[in-house]
Amino acid sequence: MKKLLTATLIISFLALSVATGFAQPQQRVPRAKRMFDRSQNRILGVLKANQKDLGITDEQIEQIQNLVFSFEERKIKMKGDQSLSRLELQKLMQERENLDYGKIEAILSKTSAVRNEMFVKGLKLREQINNVLTPEQQEALKEKGRMGMRSRPRDLRDRMQQRMPRLRNRILR
Repeated sequence: MKKLLTATLIISFLALSVATGFAQPQQRVPRAKRMFDRSQNRILGVLKANQKDLGITDEQIEQIQNLVFSFEERKIKMKGDQSLSRLELQKLMQERENLDYGKIEAILSKTSAVRNEMFVKGLKLREQINNVLTPEQQEALKEKGRMGMRSRPRDLRDRMQQRMPRLRNRILR
């Protein structure tokens, strides 16, 4: 009887510990970081997927791809510089008694400047991509974007309506 009770307690403890491990919230990347990471590759993917619909030539795709890849190379170098600055800041923060506020402020302003520069370069890239496209292609791309934005809420609503009966059934059980 004691062995059965002990085994049951151990199994229930393990089950609860595993369940709490899965219940931990997922760490998400902040929206600002996602903006820098994928927006340029996403526009390239959209243009390639709709190349025939938008009337984009292979030469235009190649120009845009070269622009995006050169931007990505610069972005990687800038992120490396930013990471080195963060490491230097961590080193400075280790010395709690003798904090050099001037150096800390300089590092923070440097990382901020790099982030601002990345943002501006991303905006310039979008402008360069628009310059590669003809005005008709730009308008068609904007219209495709508007159509995609209109369909999203309806898709979400449809998905939620499909889930509702399943959720109701779970609750009623």
